[in-house]
Amino acid sequence: MKFKWLITILIFLIAKTSIAQTKVSGKIKDTKGESLIGVNISLVGTYDGATSKITGDYSFTTDAKDSMTLKASYLGYITQEKRILLNGNDLLVDFILKEKISDLKAVVISAGSFEASDEKKGTVLKALDIVTTAGSNGDSYGALKTLPGTQQTNEREGLFVRGGTGSETQTFIDGTWVKNAFSAAIPDLGARGRFNPFIFKGTVFSAGGYSALYGQALSSAVILETIDLPERSSANVNLSSVGIGGSIQTLNKSKTESFGIGYNHTNLTPYFALVRQNIEYKTAPTVHQIDMNYRRKVGKNGLLKFYGYLNSSHINIQRKNIDSRDYQNEALAYDDEYNVKNKNIYGNISYKHYFKNQWKMNIGLSASSNKDDIETKILNTKNEVVNDSNFSYREWLQIDNSNKLITTKIVFDKSLNNLNAIRFGLEYLYGNDLTTVIPELYKNTISILNPIMQDHLTALFAESDIYITNDIAGKVGVRGEYSSLLNKFNIAPRVSAAYKLNRAGQLSFAYGMFYQKPEMTYLYKKYSIANGRADLDYMKATHYIANYQYQPKDRLLRLEAFYKKYQNLIKTTPMVSNAGDGYARGIELFYRDKKTLKGIDFWISYSFLDTKRNFLNYLSSVQPDFAANHVGSFVFKKFWVKKMFGINGTYTLSSGRPYINYNVANPNDANAVASKFMADRTPIYQNFSLSLNYLKTIHKAFTVFVLSVNNPFGFKQVYGYNYAQTDFNNDGNLYRDAIIPPAKQFIFIGMFMSWGIDRTQEAIDGNL
Repeated sequence: MKFKWLITILIFLIAKTSIAQTKVSGKIKDTKGESLIGVNISLVGTYDGATSKITGDYSFTTDAKDSMTLKASYLGYITQEKRILLNGNDLLVDFILKEKISDLKAVVISAGSFEASDEKKGTVLKALDIVTTAGSNGDSYGALKTLPGTQQTNEREGLFVRGGTGSETQTFIDGTWVKNAFSAAIPDLGARGRFNPFIFKGTVFSAGGYSALYGQALSSAVILETIDLPERSSANVNLSSVGIGGSIQTLNKSKTESFGIGYNHTNLTPYFALVRQNIEYKTAPTVHQIDMNYRRKVGKNGLLKFYGYLNSSHINIQRKNIDSRDYQNEALAYDDEYNVKNKNIYGNISYKHYFKNQWKMNIGLSASSNKDDIETKILNTKNEVVNDSNFSYREWLQIDNSNKLITTKIVFDKSLNNLNAIRFGLEYLYGNDLTTVIPELYKNTISILNPIMQDHLTALFAESDIYITNDIAGKVGVRGEYSSLLNKFNIAPRVSAAYKLNRAGQLSFAYGMFYQKPEMTYLYKKYSIANGRADLDYMKATHYIANYQYQPKDRLLRLEAFYKKYQNLIKTTPMVSNAGDGYARGIELFYRDKKTLKGIDFWISYSFLDTKRNFLNYLSSVQPDFAANHVGSFVFKKFWVKKMFGINGTYTLSSGRPYINYNVANPNDANAVASKFMADRTPIYQNFSLSLNYLKTIHKAFTVFVLSVNNPFGFKQVYGYNYAQTDFNNDGNLYRDAIIPPAKQFIFIGMFMSWGIDRTQEAIDGNL
């Protein structure tokens, strides 16, 4: 009997226990519907729980009762909790987990932009890349010409991008606009950038679709950010075939304040004495530049920075005058003399402050002054100014141009959860321009003094970063500007988005409107002294960009397609107006590889461009003379660590550019000229540059020896042609002269010494 009672009690207890237990089960997936394995499922406050299987399924039983919290947690995903009621009935509870948004995993919008910063994903060119790219000659803009979208317009000032002129690409330093980013230019000769790449910690080259924080650039933006406090005190000295220079940088013991000053002198007189040029330099390019910087931490959350320079340059050239009757007879031909002296001052102050509530403030103030004294002369065989009443051109002309620009900008930035952010701000620019012209010394000594043209441009902008998941992100912005000189207001919306296809691949898209004031040359012609305004409108470009980027370790592939529509471009005939228009469309490829060829870093870029414009004095809508349909570059770098020796090479190929061939038709027949307008092409452009680099420590100084040669194979390079205005021989053909480089080759020899900073490892990592 006792045994029977024990069996009965045991059965009752088992039954009671099974009735009290609750089975909890379900399935765990991500937002894409993929099953997640290894997700921890737990009942908060108990030891009950489970781990999801390879199918994403989980199940467990619990004795707990009443309302409880069920939690699902997984590394890299947002923990999710659900409230459930435990009453002995089986529960089916599914979870869909969202991936955490983080800097390491989040998609990066890359449409139109190349990053060159240690802090950004998708890094393409760093400072060391820029100065050691063969053919760049240490110029940032020269290195950027190896990237897709750029043109090999080495005879003109500026960076020509995606069917845009050089003036449509603008440079910004620490957020503020730089008006005179290039050195003073000579007709048919190129110009270098004014800045040392090593003063910048980050460079963004945007070929289109750039942020609403920046304006007045119709085609492209080069966005530069100066370095913060240096790592240590240092000194640098450089000696080269083109000049000398040096700098010092001091950092206090507490590493809260630094000051630097440098001087560089460029003088090509000795070089031109050894290497013959095809034009006569009465004064070879000569430059004096002093630059300064100051950085200081302000409290725990602020940083004040200053960068500025003073630059003085002079160049004077003399070459044959193509409109001379005796042009083909060097002993009798007139000469053109072009003399330009430039003085440029630039200063930039920026302050960055981080607040405790995830707010950040950036304030920038910059000022610049630029003065060009230009003198042109037509000289006879005795080197005297021509005084020929039958000559159709001014024998002597002096142009004095000065412009000043003051900009201030304030940006507020609020960081939200999951990398989301909002930013907004205000920008104000004051600029003035004064041009004095003194024509023909022997005929009229009265100065033509144009009025000082002034403009107050105010801009408001707002922008938001939107991260939906690690795989989907967007940027939405708008910019509005008002110019007192034009008395016009514009609103420019800008939108971009990115979608991550897999761990290494992503798609990006960008759309935006971009406005820019006409150049001063044309504003003067429509300027009214009475009301201080110019009767012109903003030029406008609308950008559409689609980008695919694939970036496994040590490789990067970018494919990009774009379309740009131009409106309100400047026409100079029959009168100055905004009647011009045009378009540009194309496909670009960039591939960089540090893995396939052991020890070799190389990149390949290719651009296909289809563009037409009807602007300036163009007779119809045609491909402009600065645009080639096909441009490609191949860059390689190899460094032998044991020998501390490196070799870099760059090969560039470009199809011919359009030009007007006045000799294919009667130049006096307008219809014949119009039918052949821009119909001819220059020869294919080729260039190969080679750079050899050797590293050595000399008396504790990290030293780099550089030998570089531009175009060692002597490829013939023709950028276009200048034609005489009159058929002096009455044979139906005008004299013409090819626009070519001053010399077939350029050789650079340099030695750079640094005390306090050893860049050896950086050089090794970057293949120098």
